[in-house]
Formats: sequence, structure tokens, C-alpha cells
Amino acid sequence: MPDSLEKAVRKAQSGDKGVFISLIEAHKLSLSRAALAILRNEEDTADAVAETVMDAFSNLPALRQPKYFKTWLTRILIRNCYDILRQRRRYVPLDQAPEPVGGEPDDQALDMQESLAVLAENDRLVLTLYYMDGLKIREIAKLLEVKEGTVKTRLKRSRERLRKIYLEREDEPCEAK
Repeated sequence: MPDSLEKAVRKAQSGDKGVFISLIEAHKLSLSRAALAILRNEEDTADAVAETVMDAFSNLPALRQPKYFKTWLTRILIRNCYDILRQRRRYVPLDQAPEPVGGEPDDQALDMQESLAVLAENDRLVLTLYYMDGLKIREIAKLLEVKEGTVKTRLKRSRERLRKIYLEREDEPCEAK
């Protein structure tokens, strides 16, 4: 796949819009999950992904190493998410809680989602990139522009925090949930 990915990126860089669309479609779920981990709002997530697609299309010729397309794309997404957060902080009261994400998952998945939502943004992001997007520690470090040891530490602490929050939620009586 890496060779075919590199070839596809090179074709997209040479102006093949169909290949670019295919590349975006292949990474759409990963982008959405990462954006949702940061923004915790479906509308803002859609805006961030759309803005990322436009930015990626505009700047695709500047990508020097096609094998890092996903990392490059995710880095653009993260920057766009932080821009949206900065704008949101200007207009939304800080005490307003984000709305829950749609769908009707089972109780255990809902508990896990709620537990993840309680985590700090950095914790949610590193867990999402590692477990849901399947990125390696080296890739996350490059993406977040931190050392690999920092990513390992964040993962460990995030797992511990998530476990603690999840177990506390499990111990709560059903009426309190």
C-alpha cells in the first residue's frame, strides 16, 4: 500500500482531482475521529474536515514526501481544529457543555464515549490517534511535534486517567448516570 499511496499522491500532485478525492475518502474516517476528539462537536468536526480538504488541495504541490501524506493531512486538520477552538472561545460561554454525539451506541460504548469526553483534549487526541487511527508512536510524535518519549508518557497517563474515569462511572448508581 505505501508504494501505491505514494503513486496516488504523486498523481494527485500532478493535477488528478479524482485521485485526490479517492485519497481524501480513504482518510475521511480517520480525520473525522481526530477532529471529533479535539472539538467534541459534530458540526465543528465537519467544518474542520472540509477546511482541511480545501487546504490540502491548495497545498498538495508543497508536500515533499508523498509517503507522509496522512501525517501531513492530519497536521493540517489539527491546526484547523485549534483555529476553530480559538474562534469558539470568543463566541461561546465557557460553562456551556458540548452536546453529545449522535447515534445510539450500546451502554458500554456510551460509557466509554462519556469517559473519553471527560478527558482533557490532549488525552483524547493521543488516545484517538493511537487506538482509533492506528498511528505509531513515532508518527504521533512527528504529528504533534513532540518527542517519542512524550507521546509514550501521554499515552500511559491518558490510559490511566481514562481507566479511572471509566471505573468511577461504572461504580455510580444507574440513576446518577
